Amino acid sequence: MVDKPGAGQPGAASDTDRSIGALVSDATDNLSRIVRLEIKLAKLEAKADATRIGKSVGEFGAAGVLLHLVAILFSITAGLFLAEVVGWALWLSFLAVTGFYLLIAALFVLFAVINLRRRQGLARTAVTTSRLMGILRGEIRPPRGQEVARDNGASAPANR
Repeated sequence: MVDKPGAGQPGAASDTDRSIGALVSDATDNLSRIVRLEIKLAKLEAKADATRIGKSVGEFGAAGVLLHLVAILFSITAGLFLAEVVGWALWLSFLAVTGFYLLIAALFVLFAVINLRRRQGLARTAVTTSRLMGILRGEIRPPRGQEVARDNGASAPANR
């Protein structure tokens, strides 16, 4: 008799000695373990996405603060321009400072958009869930023992 659920090969001689209740219990245990692992993977991926989104929100906030400064500086520049139509040097210098802040704000927005586009979603969870559904439907054969051990390792196979 097999001591661990799922440790024997399907159809092996020791499987014939087991009762239906033991087989159902093993299948239930294996299925609940798979569901727990899927939930754990989904939580890890969601946490990584939340971190990226948090960074992007912070970058948008920084851009908002800088845009507020731009509005203030542009107002001062416009006021000085209207006051001194002839003296271009003063307002031109304020306009250059305003342009500098506008450029910095644009860079923050660009970095935020790049970070949001790098968000991956729940890609690995979707792949493993679709494989699980294929296995449950009988469309895909479950991996053998050595393939499972390789998939549990830190490095992913190259053919994925």
